[in-house]
Amino acid sequence: MSKLFKEFDLQPEVQQVLEEAGYVVPTPIQEKAIPILMEGTDLIGVAETGTGKTLAFLLPIFRHLDIGAPEPQALVICPTRELAVQVAKESARFGECLGIRTELAYGGTSSGGQKRALAGGCEIVVGTPGRLIDFLTSAWLSLRKLKFLVLDEADRMLDMGFINDVDAILRRTPMSRQTMLFSATFPDQLRRLADRYMFHPEMVRMHTGTRVTRNVEHAFYPVLASKKERLLLEILEREKPGKFLVFTATREATSQLALALRRHRHEVISLSSLLSQANRERALETFRRGECSALVATDVAARGLDITDIDLVVNFDVPMQPEDYVHRIGRTGRADRTGKAVTLVSELDERRSTEIERLLGEEIPRIELEGFAYQPPSRKREAAGTGREPRRGRRRRGPQRGSPGRGGRSARRGGRGRAPASGGGGRKAGGER
Repeated sequence: MSKLFKEFDLQPEVQQVLEEAGYVVPTPIQEKAIPILMEGTDLIGVAETGTGKTLAFLLPIFRHLDIGAPEPQALVICPTRELAVQVAKESARFGECLGIRTELAYGGTSSGGQKRALAGGCEIVVGTPGRLIDFLTSAWLSLRKLKFLVLDEADRMLDMGFINDVDAILRRTPMSRQTMLFSATFPDQLRRLADRYMFHPEMVRMHTGTRVTRNVEHAFYPVLASKKERLLLEILEREKPGKFLVFTATREATSQLALALRRHRHEVISLSSLLSQANRERALETFRRGECSALVATDVAARGLDITDIDLVVNFDVPMQPEDYVHRIGRTGRADRTGKAVTLVSELDERRSTEIERLLGEEIPRIELEGFAYQPPSRKREAAGTGREPRRGRRRRGPQRGSPGRGGRSARRGGRGRAPASGGGGRKAGGER
C-alpha cells in the first residue's frame, strides 16, 4: 500500500500546501526517495521526466534549511532555462509558507537583476551551469555554506556538453554537502561523476516497462518528406485538438512550420534558441494560459515543459535519439488525461523509428490516413490538367499508397489502420542547431 505525504516528517505548513494542491499520495519516486534523503544520505534517482522528481528533492531540503541565513544552502543545477524556471516556481510555491527564498541564475538574459537578487540573500539557488560558473568566478555567488546539491536531469546536461561545467561547480562545493543526482538514464560518464563526488549513494531506479504512459495513444504515419506538411495539416483538420505541440529537428524549421500553420488559421507560436530568453518565457506562458492552441518547438521544450492539458503531440521530424521520443510524447497524457502522439516517418527515418520500437519493446502501429493523396499524380494526369504533353523519357514511380517511400517499410507492421475522423545521450547529431 502506498504511503501518504502526511506520513513523512514534513513541516505542517508544507503539508497544508500539499493538501490544498491536491497532493495526497506521493509518486513512486517520491515515496522511495524522500525517506532516504530525509536521513541525509546521498541519492541517485533514475526515473523518467514527469514522475515527480522535483518534489522528491525539494521536500527533504525544506526540512533541513536554516531560514534567514545570509548565504545559499541548496543549489539545484538544471540543463535548461525552462527547467530551472519550473523548479524555482515549485520551490517558491511550496516553500513560501516557510519563508524560504528561491532565486534563479540562468543565461540568455541580463544578469543584473539576478545579481541583485542573490545579493539580497536566499536559501535556494536554481540555475544553469554556464551562468552559475559566471557568478562563482565573479564572486556574486558563494557556496561556502552549501548543504544540499541537486543535479536535475543529469543525463541531459551530459548530452548538452555541460559536464565539464558541472564538474567545475562540484569542485567548489563543501565536501560535507548532501548530493542528489536525478536522471532518466545512467550512462557510464554519469557513473564516474557519481563515484568521484558522491558519498555511498543509494540508488532508486524506477522501472516503467515500456516507458510510455498508458494514457497516450501513439502511432507512426509513413509519408514522403515532401508531403509531411500537407499530412500534418490533414491530421489536425481531422483530429481538431484543443491544444497541441509540434516538434521539429532544427530551430529554423520551427519558424517555417509555424508560419505554415498560421496560414491555415491555427493560433501558433514557435519556441527555439533563436528567441531571447524573455521571449521564450513569454511564449511558454502564452501557450500555458491557452491564448494560443499550438506550440512548434525543438527539443529545447521536450523536457521540463510542465503543461498538463496538451491533447496531441506531433513529431514532425523523428527525434535523432530514441530516448527523446519518450520525452517528447510524455508532454501529453498527463495528470490522468488521455492524449495522442503521432510521428511523421519519411523514407529516411525508418532506421530511427526501428530504434524507437526497440527501446519501447513494442511495435508502433503504422497508419495510413484514409483519403490522403500519398502518391504524387502521374505525369499523364498532370499533363491532362494543363493541356500539355508529358515529356518523353524514363518515368520515376512514386511510392505506393501507405508506403514511406523507396526502400522503406509499408504499413504492414502493427496492422494497416485508419486514422479516426476525430477524438479518440554525447551531443545529438541532429539536435537544435
